[in-house]
Amino acid sequence: MTAIATSEVHAALARAAEQILSAGGADGIISRRDIRAKLLSLEGTERNLVDLLYRTIDSRDAARSARVTKADVDAALAHVRTDVVDRLDLDKNGLSEDEIARMSELGKVAVSLARELKGANAPTVGSTAPAGEPSALTGEALAQKIASLASELYLDDFGSESGMGFAPFHTAAKLSALTADTFRATLGLGDGPKQTITRFEPGDRCLQRIIDVADWEDRRPQGEELVAFMRANLREISAALLGPYDPEQDAEYPVYIVGIDAAGNLVGLKSAAIWT
Repeated sequence: MTAIATSEVHAALARAAEQILSAGGADGIISRRDIRAKLLSLEGTERNLVDLLYRTIDSRDAARSARVTKADVDAALAHVRTDVVDRLDLDKNGLSEDEIARMSELGKVAVSLARELKGANAPTVGSTAPAGEPSALTGEALAQKIASLASELYLDDFGSESGMGFAPFHTAAKLSALTADTFRATLGLGDGPKQTITRFEPGDRCLQRIIDVADWEDRRPQGEELVAFMRANLREISAALLGPYDPEQDAEYPVYIVGIDAAGNLVGLKSAAIWT
């Protein structure tokens, strides 16, 4: 396998830290009971990394049943990045297989999640999108560029009707990971019907659907260019649907196809699902 950048491992650790922080209550304390409940909502490598990172944080305080705070999470994250990850990148050109083999279990699991996240943003098996080129754009400028590539394309997903176009979307943030919880917090969602996250999933299926629908309209190259550009300039691309799937309340509900740009902003496209 090729070397993996330490920055990608840092991002995986930051994602796990965000999951730990989101498990806490209004008092900002993350108890062992809180983390056990959070782990039930996770699976696979991400679950393992969150579990290991919390145990590492918890063990840094000698007090029995110590309560974990944001300050504890931040301090442990900085320690792990430096002593578990960066220290082993001896030549500063990414972690080789030999260097990874010398890592602790926590480090190895962080590398595994980093590779999974990297793979999720690459064209998947069945994807027809070519590789795109990274851009220097971030924030609103990047959102406008993405929207220009999506001009005259439309969403045919999530709802019973099709034909909804795309609008640029961006929110200034400093995200290290994109989860349903960080998405909700970044948008400041409340408890209203149109602010409930009904679905939150990796964006691969939705992006391929855009290409397939573009093909029906003889716009396949445009759809492929859009998807390739988004993958090259956003990480952790996800699709989110808000609303209760209830046309008796309202027929139109927001859909977001977004990821994290190089500056940590939430950027992408906004559309709508129509239920009739």
